[in-house]
This record gives sequence, structure tokens and C-alpha cells, in this order.
Amino acid sequence: MTERQQIVSTALLAAGVALVFAGMSSALHFSAAGIVAAVATIAGLLYAGGVWFGGSVKADRSVIIFDRGLTVVSGAHPGRPVSDNFPLHVRRDFEQRCRDAFDGRSTWFSIPGDTERRRFEVAPIRTADGVIAFGIVISGDFVRQAAQELTPVA
Repeated sequence: MTERQQIVSTALLAAGVALVFAGMSSALHFSAAGIVAAVATIAGLLYAGGVWFGGSVKADRSVIIFDRGLTVVSGAHPGRPVSDNFPLHVRRDFEQRCRDAFDGRSTWFSIPGDTERRRFEVAPIRTADGVIAFGIVISGDFVRQAAQELTPVA
């Protein structure tokens, strides 16, 4: 949003709040209850507008890092189970693949019926000492994109 649009939208918001407050207050004879009702109405309208017009952010499943409890530590929806990022019909298989990562096995899968037919890779993340600290889920699209940007090591 440009600076001009921000100024115009702020002015319209302020004018709308003032008009609703004045109208509600005068309709209720400027009583204390009328003022409270006007403020409550304005708050409700602002909340409803924010919910209605506020954009929902689509979870980016390109890279998700999870711990041994299969909880997301970085990526889409941190603090929630890693399987929450995938459809119900693949969660059991997906969770097993995540557990396999902590046994040192890397696997890949795609979601049946997914219109995008994306491939996901599940792998362990090791420390310098070789200890598996976390697991990672990487979208195949992200892997292909990163591979194009990487320089091969000779």
C-alpha cells in the first residue's frame, strides 16, 4: 500500500468511527450507556472488518524443521505437530517417515490426489559430531530450486 493510500484509508477510517460514534451517541441521547454502546459497536465493526478483509497467510511447507517429539521448531506453524501441515489421510505414514529420520533414514513421498503433485523429502539433521538433532521436511520444488543455485563441490 502506498503512502497516499494509507493516508486516505486512515482518514476514511477516522471519519467512519466519528460518524458511527456521533450517530449512536445522539440516538441514545448522549448517555453513558449510549457512549458505551457506540464504542462497543465501533469495536465490533473494526474486528469484523479486520477478520473479513485481513488476508490469511498460507502456510509455506517448503522447509519444516521438527524435533524428536515431531513438533515443528521452524517453518509452518511452529509449536504444532508437524503432521498438522499435511492432509489427514497421509499423516500416519508421514509421522512414521519423520520417526525414521531420527533413525538416520532419509525418505521421500508425494501426497496422493494432490493437484500440485509435489514431492517431499524427509531427512535427519546431524550435528558436527554426527548426532541427529532434528528432522527436516523439504519440498521437492524447493530442492530443485536450491540445486539450480548451488555450485557443485569438486
